Amino acid sequence: MSPSKSAALPPTKYVRPTLVDDSVRQVNFVDPDGRGKVFDFSEVSAAPTLLDDLVRAFANGVAPGGRWQSITTAEAAAGAVKHLARYLTECHPHVASLSDLDAEVWWAWRAEKDQSTRWPGQVTMMRALLSEATTLPHSTRRAMRAKAVKPRKRLPANDAYTREEFTAIRNTAKQRVNQALRRIEANTAVLQRYLGGDEPADVQVFQVQGTRWTVGSLLSHLARTGTMPSQYLAWAVGQKGCFDLRGVTNPAQALFPSIDEVLCLMVLLVCERGFNLSVMNNLTVDSFRASDPDAEGPVHTVGVDKPRRGTKRHSDEVLAGEAGKLWERAVITLTQPCRDALDTIGRPTSKLLVAHRHKDLHQHGPFRIEWATACLGAGRAGQEAQTEAGPQWSFRRLRLTEQVLNHTARQNSETDSEDIYRRPDPQTAQASSETIVEGLNEAVAHAHASVHVRAMDSRGVESARKDPDTAAAELGVSVQVLTLLLAGRLDTPTAACVDFFESPFADDAGQPCPASFFACFGCANAVITPRHLPRLVILLDALDDVATVVTSSRWDRDFAEHYARLRTVLTTNATTAEIAQARGVAGDEDRDVVSRLLSRKLDG
Repeated sequence: MSPSKSAALPPTKYVRPTLVDDSVRQVNFVDPDGRGKVFDFSEVSAAPTLLDDLVRAFANGVAPGGRWQSITTAEAAAGAVKHLARYLTECHPHVASLSDLDAEVWWAWRAEKDQSTRWPGQVTMMRALLSEATTLPHSTRRAMRAKAVKPRKRLPANDAYTREEFTAIRNTAKQRVNQALRRIEANTAVLQRYLGGDEPADVQVFQVQGTRWTVGSLLSHLARTGTMPSQYLAWAVGQKGCFDLRGVTNPAQALFPSIDEVLCLMVLLVCERGFNLSVMNNLTVDSFRASDPDAEGPVHTVGVDKPRRGTKRHSDEVLAGEAGKLWERAVITLTQPCRDALDTIGRPTSKLLVAHRHKDLHQHGPFRIEWATACLGAGRAGQEAQTEAGPQWSFRRLRLTEQVLNHTARQNSETDSEDIYRRPDPQTAQASSETIVEGLNEAVAHAHASVHVRAMDSRGVESARKDPDTAAAELGVSVQVLTLLLAGRLDTPTAACVDFFESPFADDAGQPCPASFFACFGCANAVITPRHLPRLVILLDALDDVATVVTSSRWDRDFAEHYARLRTVLTTNATTAEIAQARGVAGDEDRDVVSRLLSRKLDG
């Protein structure tokens, strides 16, 4: 018997096979569920080295563990590859590879996008694609860090719907979903009678190639496979009216919701809870019921996955009331038959949103489970579900409207909800104006009693330059501090600070002042001179704009007291003419500082 030998190890370390076929410029993509797609870039007209760089960047993004892990997001990234290749070839032919794509070219492309769209989706996608490239210049990477933000001022077509429009859209979607539920329940009842051996004796019978089909057996076949046994039987069932087909025209959808109906279900999820497309696409049926099914209304805890949050992408959402009822209807009755059929044919899924399709069956099968792409939220969504007689809608505007009307943050922070969704919308200003005016009046009265900042007018500044000893004594500071104050060396974004380390807002003496620069208006260490006047006038104007659009609770919490103190300081220490003159001489630097101050970018 020969002695045992150790198994031979591979000669080199294992390396995962490449996704890219360089000879034909194709990328083989496989999603986490094992579904594959080949992305072919061989027909793209561009410099070969540039195209190769773009294809490799795309391959890095769709590799296992990469940023694009679904077929729909990979398709969107592939579209970005083709778009950028065409753009660079037509507008910047000197770019022969991504190493030639400098910051100037990036800004030129960015400017073109900003002219044609007011939403950052395309810029975000292109930034992600180029971030995967290994040869991109470092200066271009720095330029790309300038984040694309949603606009403060929207086109009217992007404003929130009125409450009447929102209600009409929600009611129309609810009617479509309820109609689908009734159809599926009616046909399921016929199927259950057949499976229980209780099919009526006078049931419609079809003889096809020696096989006897009844209505019940056809529904049983449909429930298992998602398709009718033949086109002839589908036609015959439709002609004889054997199935309940309210809301659809294809008999294969007797037991399943159509794409249109699931889109309407998505509309209701947005209207009830403000879900966006990526969140809805990732919803699963694995919820926890927190209520007693026999004695209480449904309350479900649902896992939410928002990929853009990175490490904080997973959270829980509690659905109660109408939202809880909607969840049960969607999970138990409307979409569960689709998951049952997918399980039978060997394609199990826990996705919530599954619909039946009666077209393109050979490539994708009879069921659709993907609903989000990078472009779907940027325009109209679900056009096929919108009839000429019904209201028109888009998911983006519905999500905006839900937050505007309900004054509630949804899968975002309270600040983001107000600054990005609610604050720029005219309905918010209209609803909040009376309350804010009342709050302003109360805050002004309070400010007169709480202003501690000191002021020097132009005459006082001139006197201080001539007689610094007297002026320093009046201010209670040393001559050295006064000299620094007059030279602008002690300036903060709102005033001048004569003692940064003796702040009334610090816990211990000698500590640096921890307060926001807004707090200077209530601090005895602060001194305002004519040099500060232009910036303070710009700040007052900016706060006036904020006051017309934020909710009263946000205004009272974050702005009211500072606004009232600032207004008191200006009206006490400057005339109307001086304020108007200061407004005219204010520069871009003043406006930039005010913008950063309001966005809290200057607070430590």
